[in-house]
Amino acid sequence: MTSRHFSRDLELARAGSLRSRLGERRGVLSHSNKTLRAGSSGGLRSSWRQPEMERRGLAQELRRWAVEEMGLPALKAPSEEMLQRLFIGQCGDIWKFIIRHVHSQRTVRKIEGNLLWYQQLQHTEAQRTAEEEQQQRRKQLCKEILELRAELQHLQEQIQSAEREIVSQDLNCDRAQDLCRRSLLLRAFNKKREVECESLCQSNKKIQFRCEQLQEIRRASQREVMFTAVDPDLSSSTFLEPEVMRDVREACQLRFKFLRSLHDDSISSSVHPGKEDLRSLSHQQWMSMAEKVWKTHTPHHIVAALERLTVNSTQELKKLQSSLAADLSKAPSQQPKESSEPTAQTSERSHQDPKGTLPSFHSLIQEGWANSVKVSSELRRVQSQAQALSEHLAERIQEIHKKLSDGSEVSALTRVAFDAELRCVILRGCRDALLHECRILQEEAAGKKQEVKLLQQQQQNIQEACLLLDKKQKQIQILIKGNSSSKSQIRRSSAEAQKYVQDKLLPRPQEIVQESQRLQDSIQKEVKHFSAISLPAILKVSTDGFNLVPSRELSINRMSNTHAPYYGIFKGIYESLRLPLYKVRRSVCS
Repeated sequence: MTSRHFSRDLELARAGSLRSRLGERRGVLSHSNKTLRAGSSGGLRSSWRQPEMERRGLAQELRRWAVEEMGLPALKAPSEEMLQRLFIGQCGDIWKFIIRHVHSQRTVRKIEGNLLWYQQLQHTEAQRTAEEEQQQRRKQLCKEILELRAELQHLQEQIQSAEREIVSQDLNCDRAQDLCRRSLLLRAFNKKREVECESLCQSNKKIQFRCEQLQEIRRASQREVMFTAVDPDLSSSTFLEPEVMRDVREACQLRFKFLRSLHDDSISSSVHPGKEDLRSLSHQQWMSMAEKVWKTHTPHHIVAALERLTVNSTQELKKLQSSLAADLSKAPSQQPKESSEPTAQTSERSHQDPKGTLPSFHSLIQEGWANSVKVSSELRRVQSQAQALSEHLAERIQEIHKKLSDGSEVSALTRVAFDAELRCVILRGCRDALLHECRILQEEAAGKKQEVKLLQQQQQNIQEACLLLDKKQKQIQILIKGNSSSKSQIRRSSAEAQKYVQDKLLPRPQEIVQESQRLQDSIQKEVKHFSAISLPAILKVSTDGFNLVPSRELSINRMSNTHAPYYGIFKGIYESLRLPLYKVRRSVCS
């Protein structure tokens, strides 16, 4: 619009300039006519001053100008002689200017028409050139668009190839990592399997060794073991003891020693570092001996040996009871150590129930009496040993004193040194005993303190538990109250709901059915009416505010058409955005 207005203004300006020029030329023409009229009378005065040929040429040109240009009839035109008079003086230059620059209205109109025609030609030429430029520009743009499309297609192909390469590289990396992971897992699994195989081989060897042992035991169990007959009058049997009998007796003796050490420690309530080592050593010996017995002998041989040992111990116990009844003061000291140990074993085994039930009160009394007899006999034996040792020591001291009683000074000094050393040894023994008792008392005091601390901690825990129990009881009471209130509220709500249903809903079932039927009929009618309407024909969009265009023509779903010109571009865009083509396009554009 602005270019049209500008061209119109330019044409009006050009027309105004032409009109002003024509007005000027008309004024010059009127002035020339006046000068012609005035010059016809007074121009003859200076005619002789100009050359004859020049005035004649000017007269011819002026006559031709008047006839041809100004339209003056040839008959009415003045002659050349009269016209030559007009060029007297300075009028010649004026007429030259008039002849050259003054034209008639017809010529002026022709010039204006030519000017307008040339202007129109220039305008059309300019339009044609502009259109040609636009066409060339369009062609160039089309070429550039085609080149850009080709480049875009090439770039898309490169991008797709790069993406495929990246995907393949990622897959290769994943495969390599997976292979590395699998190789590591296989190595670890292989190592684990090797360790398990080694452990299985070792266990298999152990099982084979145990099977061989069991086979040997089975073969040994098939052989019968002959035990010696027990004679109460003889101290030894007439036959050799079998191996199982010796092993079982040794195991029983080791068990008796271990239990006796525990009993002595519980009675004396003293802990000595050496005793702990001895106790652990005796326990290990007992367990190793028991394992040896179970591994090397059959169960029924072991049971038979135990039964035979039980019979022997029972007979020895009867003999011991008869001797104790005869003389309680002499019998325990004369009995050997080996006879007391089987007695304890016999007493322990005699009170055991083979079914694993609790012993009776009578058996417990007998066991306690046997233990007391054993302890008293041991105490008397120890006292007798101590008395014997003291007597032996006194005899040795007397012998040394006799040897050193020759009266010499060296003997006297030696005797004094011996007595001093003997007193030192006795005092050292007393000191060690007192230190041992003090250490035991300190340990007992520390244990008592630890027990007191433990009791205090337990008391504090009990108090905290009581407080926690009170708190829990209060919370339980609050929960009970809340539950009761909730139950009452639920009952009230259920009663209100039941009342509402009975009062409001139950009396109106017919009305509800009729209303639902009416609504269903109206919905079916609307569905029938609506099924006859085309939705794409209704759905229209105004692009410029006036014209309505169907929205399906503007829908981006047309981009899925493979025959569309821009299908490759949009496909490349989707692939660059990593969006599948079946996604909703409107959600993508929004």
